[in-house]
Amino acid sequence: MYVTTIGVFDGVHLGHKALLKEVNRLAQERNLRSRAFVVSHPFEHLTGNFDGLIMSHERRILLLSQYLDEVELLDLRCIKDMTANDFFERILAKDTAVLVVGRDFKFGRNALGDLSLLEKLCEDRKITLRTFPDVLDENKERISSSRIRNMIRDGRIEQAERLLGHEYLLEAVVLNVSSFNSRSVALLHTAKELVKPQSGAFQIEEQSLKIRGTLILNGETKLVSQDLRLAPGTYLYLRFMEGRL
Repeated sequence: MYVTTIGVFDGVHLGHKALLKEVNRLAQERNLRSRAFVVSHPFEHLTGNFDGLIMSHERRILLLSQYLDEVELLDLRCIKDMTANDFFERILAKDTAVLVVGRDFKFGRNALGDLSLLEKLCEDRKITLRTFPDVLDENKERISSSRIRNMIRDGRIEQAERLLGHEYLLEAVVLNVSSFNSRSVALLHTAKELVKPQSGAFQIEEQSLKIRGTLILNGETKLVSQDLRLAPGTYLYLRFMEGRL
């Protein structure tokens, strides 16, 4: 049996981490396993009123796995037409003893399932329901993925990282590299669904390869550095060293 939680967990920010620690605490207290269902995208993705993810679902799963026993991905496309009751029975209630959700949790087709319905369904199935409060920053503002996305898009990386509680990494793939004397320019591809600064030049370092250079965002995404030896298709995780140049 599990202590279960569910969410998009985009960014795995400080608010998410507080919830995950509570899930872990409850699991240890009751001698249960801990589990998270990770929804691939927010409901807004279906309406087109969505401006991008902070990180891919692969990276979210990797980070969540550091906190919980099991992490399972739910593709929004596969669950979007399930009724609230069906979603509860087929997913949320499966082997669940305790369910932990945020105060704004919605579920089922068109996000019609709310906390009032969830309380009734959990009561019928003898599942303990815990609602987790919002986590606030030092200015008493709610920490949310949407706030962090806006900061990243505006190039306010340091502010975003304070709310994330870890480094923001831009995920990119090398398309090609051009060299001029000792100077190299790599043209990069970033997934359209991932949010990034709208424009500007930033000092960056690749997380694994430790390559340092200047990231230029001006419609295209380019990495300028010394003598780059990167094959097309190389996947990069770029961390921002400082603010905008």
